[in-house]
Amino acid sequence: MPVAVPPVLVLAALLMLLGTQVSYLVAPRAPHYLVRLALSTLAMLTGEGLSLLGPGARLAVGELHPITDVALLVALQWAGTRLLRRQPV
Repeated sequence: MPVAVPPVLVLAALLMLLGTQVSYLVAPRAPHYLVRLALSTLAMLTGEGLSLLGPGARLAVGELHPITDVALLVALQWAGTRLLRRQPV
């Protein structure tokens, strides 16, 4: 029996994967892909939490708040790149 997946979860997963991949392509020597994926997940969860508290609540696509999520995703990926930069071997 198929399980119905809410569309917001699919959109959130796609936004996380897209943000992770773009940041990995822009700065390939920065943290590993799994670290970037964890940062993207943290950004999405934090962005959704902040949107539920009020800021950015009007900027919604269905139940997803992409403007807040992308802003936090960019900030966390940039900070992760600066702080966790891999040194050349």
